[in-house]
Amino acid sequence: MKIATVGKGGSGKTTIAGTLARFFSNNGHKVLAIDGDPNPNLALTLGMTRSDADEINYIPPSIMEMVTDDDGSLKLVMSVTKKEFLSTYAASAPENIDLIV
Repeated sequence: MKIATVGKGGSGKTTIAGTLARFFSNNGHKVLAIDGDPNPNLALTLGMTRSDADEINYIPPSIMEMVTDDDGSLKLVMSVTKKEFLSTYAASAPENIDLIV
């Protein structure tokens, strides 16, 4: 299942995303929360300390590369495996939630 929260600034997107992540995690689901905000605060909403949140590895643009499909169309793909990506960039938040910023 994939859930996204959208809306204007200050409308509660981060609070809703954090609440949903904790709800699903507490009900036995594996949760990967992704904070794409230029001013990321989801880590704090999930209960991480400011110092732990500051230690999260940001994803560099160089992790993506442009490739050409057999039909000649271009697409963007990760230059590392999913396992490498998660082990490098996912932080462990409270309540067994993985977080990517």
